[in-house]
Amino acid sequence: MTMNFNFIASDKFDLKSFENVGKFVDDFPDFQTVVINDENELKLLLELMGIHDIVPNELKTSEFSRLWDVSSYQLPELSNEQFDQFFSTWIQKSNRSNNMDEYGNLSFLQGLSSKWNKMNYRLVVKETN
Repeated sequence: MTMNFNFIASDKFDLKSFENVGKFVDDFPDFQTVVINDENELKLLLELMGIHDIVPNELKTSEFSRLWDVSSYQLPELSNEQFDQFFSTWIQKSNRSNNMDEYGNLSFLQGLSSKWNKMNYRLVVKETN
């Protein structure tokens, strides 16, 4: 079974954003969903991104169960070559499939990191299964 983790960034943050999917999408229109197996894989991914020791907060909504605030970190801003190396390391350490779905899962790190790093909040939320 896989889990959805949504990476989001915003200048404003309110827990009401997580009360329902419609509000979430309105508040974070450029959210990026990463589909992985479990929270251990999320921890590995965050560590590869240079983000360590982030403790999740429980969310009491029907749509989302946990929230990781990574705002104190910058997301990696990767060139094509750096992303390919990052992806290769991710595949090697996670034992996930090396395919285009997996590649696309993480490609937002190339396109959105520089924009998101200028915002006040960078968060990861886990969808309730």
